[in-house]
Amino acid sequence: MTAEDWPAVARIFAQGIATGNATFEHEVPSWEQWSAARAPEPRLVAREAGGVVGWAALSPTSSRAVYRGVGSVSIYVDPACAGRGVGRTLLTELVAASERAGFWTLQAGIFPENTASIALHERCGFRHLCTHVRIGQMPDGCWRDVVTYERRSEVVGPG
Repeated sequence: MTAEDWPAVARIFAQGIATGNATFEHEVPSWEQWSAARAPEPRLVAREAGGVVGWAALSPTSSRAVYRGVGSVSIYVDPACAGRGVGRTLLTELVAASERAGFWTLQAGIFPENTASIALHERCGFRHLCTHVRIGQMPDGCWRDVVTYERRSEVVGPG
């Protein structure tokens, strides 16, 4: 993913925001804001017919050095491409790229209503850890639960 991909990435992110079941975000940040909050690598886009149809990236879970190998997963697929394997391809490559970048643990916080994302993460080796009840508040005031999934690398870190 590069800055040139940002308009397409932002469009797909906006579609996720509009569902109400993808993120607590209420508006798409600028490229600069988004980029500053993410790990430099991996940042991936999926392309079909030359256009971006999905993206995935990691955010550090903490700025503390002891957590340098723990990343939080973001993955979004254009709804017009749902069910075609784009998400699985992205998440599979994100896992591989994260290990090359030294990440030993990937975490995903998913709204329980986002059953497609839960199924995707489970298919890609993530395990359910817990459900945080009423952990965050949406812009409209609604409190939401978040289901936490984790994947531990078998090749990087403690295993």
